[in-house]
Amino acid sequence: MRTCRYLLMLTVVLGLATAFGLAKSPDQSAGKSANITITATTATPDGQLQPGVYKMTLLNAATAPEVAFYKGNKLICKCPVKLETLPNRAAYTEMFVETGSNGTRILKTVSVGGWTQKVIFSEAAAPGSGR
Repeated sequence: MRTCRYLLMLTVVLGLATAFGLAKSPDQSAGKSANITITATTATPDGQLQPGVYKMTLLNAATAPEVAFYKGNKLICKCPVKLETLPNRAAYTEMFVETGSNGTRILKTVSVGGWTQKVIFSEAAAPGSGR
């Protein structure tokens, strides 16, 4: 009987922690996240983003920064990035996309409104970039 109460209490606590965002998956353990909208298929160093709204999360910012793109709770891709400190907080979210020699859109940088750092994507081997 005591074990059943313990399990029930543990289930309730974990449910509340998840509902209030206190329990996070290991992949989303970093601090900064922002929603970004991709309007056309765009390549990143480690994948392709189809048009839609994504949650972009900065991971391991101190040692080896990466950005993860989520659609809902599904991880779409994770990319190594460089961070560049901005002189002021970005006033709005801005993406810079380059067109590769074969017409592929390649994500180069993202400045997120309110952030003090610009995210710079690696030029190495974006899928379909022909580099």
